Amino acid sequence: ASNSAIVGMCRFVPKNLHIHTMAEFDAGLFGCFDDIMICLQGFFVPCFLSAHTKAKLDERECHLCDCCCYNFNVEWFNRQQIRSKYGMDFNFIMDCVFVTFCTNCVACQQSREVNERSG
Repeated sequence: ASNSAIVGMCRFVPKNLHIHTMAEFDAGLFGCFDDIMICLQGFFVPCFLSAHTKAKLDERECHLCDCCCYNFNVEWFNRQQIRSKYGMDFNFIMDCVFVTFCTNCVACQQSREVNERSG
């Protein structure tokens, strides 16, 4: 359903309120099994997956330092860079929730998203 349809269904929500959904990401948050190699990397070596996603976003080669400097904050910054690069809405709270509680799924989603959009 579109944002306007969702807002229209609820009579207590102002008509001009923008409700954010994850629809901007073509890759689903829990679509880990859409690409089994990304799924395995996200589960066993998320630092490696995130480092390659970051390097691809920056349009450069991946380096060992990218893997060594990994923590879940990197996922949040990658997410914001993806949003900025592909013209998605910024959603601080939901991004924090997803990155904090679904870090590995976020790493997989972001990798699939960047792979699909960059070709």
